[in-house]
Amino acid sequence: MMRVALSLPISALIAACSPSGPEQPLCTFDDQGRIVMQSGNAEVACVEPAPIPTGAKQEKSGRLTILEAPLPPPFSDLDGKWPPDPVNQEPVLTRPAVPLDLSYYVRAFPQATEPAGEVLDLGSQHTIVLRDGCFFLDRERGDDPLVMFPYSAALVMDEEGYLAFGSRYKPNTMGNVRVGLTAETGWFGEPSDPDPALAEACGNHKVVSVTTVSNPFAVPERFNPALRRYGERSGATEKQIVERANKCAVEQAQREADRRLRNPALDPIDCNRFWGF
Repeated sequence: MMRVALSLPISALIAACSPSGPEQPLCTFDDQGRIVMQSGNAEVACVEPAPIPTGAKQEKSGRLTILEAPLPPPFSDLDGKWPPDPVNQEPVLTRPAVPLDLSYYVRAFPQATEPAGEVLDLGSQHTIVLRDGCFFLDRERGDDPLVMFPYSAALVMDEEGYLAFGSRYKPNTMGNVRVGLTAETGWFGEPSDPDPALAEACGNHKVVSVTTVSNPFAVPERFNPALRRYGERSGATEKQIVERANKCAVEQAQREADRRLRNPALDPIDCNRFWGF
């Protein structure tokens, strides 16, 4: 793993839960990749960076660039519900917005300082990418704005080692969505100017605030009725329905990335025959 001497991202931009006890500092390294020694005779007790996420490019700055990610097969059966049991308790903060071992790779994670209350998750869908440690909303017309995240958002590493957006809360009712994949972003206002700290970290780009960053496939009940209707029309078994829908969803996500990053003339892939909207 490439080790570089990095300063912590601007503290005002990276929100974290209040620690319950003393927090270890983030390790720093000299230009030879050695841990900086304290008082010349002992290694600092510090937190080393997480492994570089799968599919990420580490820039010379040490920060990461992630422009795309493969979609994990979203469907497993036609009966699943999310969450499996009603959530009646108040959500509890369980993780920082940016874990210390991931903060090596991120210049800024600006987010709201308090919960926004009830929001409409399905307001819009956009792809959020990471470029040299800064998060941008990837738009077709270019001049992409920086993203101001909701209070609930957090960075996590998923089971396959990809950097993803998750939730600071337990239970997580949003579902993780990988950086570089289409996410439900709710509603956001007009682009605004960045505050000086964010501009210093990421450049003088416009900023848009999103109200959620959630997985479009996190609520099976949104898709399962249409998938069952597809089975009735086609005569496919449940296993065949799930396999075909997963294949189409994964290919559709890859085609969207190819159109966005490589060849906008490619035809999109339409999976509406499976979920009907």
